[in-house]
Amino acid sequence: MLTYLILQNPGHNRVYYNLADKLALAELQLASLRMEVSSTNIRIVDIAAVRYLAMDCDRELSEADLQIISRLSFVFALFQLDESAGKQRLMPIAASAYQYVDDKISSLLKYQGKTNELFTKMMVNVALLSSNFKYDETINLLDPVAGKGTTLFESSVYGFNSYGIEIEPKSVQEATLFFKKYIETERYKHKADKRMISGKSKADAIYIQEFEYARDKEEFKSESLRKKLAFVNGNTNDAANYFKSNFFNLIVGDLPYGIAHGNTGVKKTGSITRNPSELLELCLPGWNTVLKKGGCIVLAWNSFVVSKHRLTGHFNDNGFEVLSEAPYDQFEHMVDKSIKRDIVVARKI
Repeated sequence: MLTYLILQNPGHNRVYYNLADKLALAELQLASLRMEVSSTNIRIVDIAAVRYLAMDCDRELSEADLQIISRLSFVFALFQLDESAGKQRLMPIAASAYQYVDDKISSLLKYQGKTNELFTKMMVNVALLSSNFKYDETINLLDPVAGKGTTLFESSVYGFNSYGIEIEPKSVQEATLFFKKYIETERYKHKADKRMISGKSKADAIYIQEFEYARDKEEFKSESLRKKLAFVNGNTNDAANYFKSNFFNLIVGDLPYGIAHGNTGVKKTGSITRNPSELLELCLPGWNTVLKKGGCIVLAWNSFVVSKHRLTGHFNDNGFEVLSEAPYDQFEHMVDKSIKRDIVVARKI
């Protein structure tokens, strides 16, 4: 039996780091179900006053296993534990290179109310690990409440095709300008396109701003190797009008917390709703239409505002199976005195 230790990423937010051990443990437990080796006793340990996630494996990790572990949100360094001669030694193991876009991208754009990048990355991982799809497949991801694009940028790190719907024009403008500047600075070969995807006239037109990009000219020549990132400045309730049916593998987003976030226009009155339950009731039929069978939705919300039981009812009514057994019941955590954040994970059946 071999023991592996994972040093947790300290990130940029000390408060999140102190809360994230339980979340990291749940993410690792989900990842272990995809690994080739058999792993047991997944736990948190302290060695010389340093916190690690540990797991016992029946044999050495394969290259495929290393690729899965390297992608997890909390992984900073990986070691194999050697306890021979009565001493504990940590033997470092090189992580697999997987980043299509440098993961610094999500930390560059700063603004009030931004979701922690590592938490966003965790949601993307949980969505894929809970779906019927794999990292090496072509993955299309939608953030239906995209804000300024943190989820899309984390998705691009994995080389996924990333699409967002956002009602606020200013947020879309800032996010698209940021991404354009980023890929220009990093010298990605790219092209940009803005086109109308919904509406009968300019007065009611909905536009998509889409980037196609690749790491070099040769890669860009092959349309199948290009990656895409796009924003739709529109209403998430109309997702099925903007995209083809069964287009997305994953839907990942951070729902309004009922405190400082809002999604305009989901009500017929055009008013602002900060109630996740109301938003899901209106939007899940369209999200179901654009999601592939076996695809997963992962959404974060403030459980002080509405119960998980109520959200589960909306998913059950719209053709989804909510995954609620362990470790899916381990993601709730306090953000501040007014926000207790949790995620709901649902697979299209």
